[in-house]
Amino acid sequence: MSRPARLVLALSAGLLAACQTAPAPAPTAAPSHAEIVRGELAQILAVEYPACGTVRQHSRHDRLDYLVVCDSGVTFRVRVGGDGRVLITPADGR
Repeated sequence: MSRPARLVLALSAGLLAACQTAPAPAPTAAPSHAEIVRGELAQILAVEYPACGTVRQHSRHDRLDYLVVCDSGVTFRVRVGGDGRVLITPADGR
């Protein structure tokens, strides 16, 4: 077999092999900042208040200070104290 014929055959084999590979999976969208914060707040509340369920809504009042409304309807204040500990208090003061 001549050199050009072997070159064409090698290129054809390479192209055929490339066509046989599975397509790359579609990239998934990264979670938004709000989704990440909601998930973190839900994990924090699940430890002390499992009845909270999922976090329906949250709003930031200050750095590391959030007001959280649970699916159960209960509202909590979740914040980080000066000593670095997470403090969870019912928003109605109970």
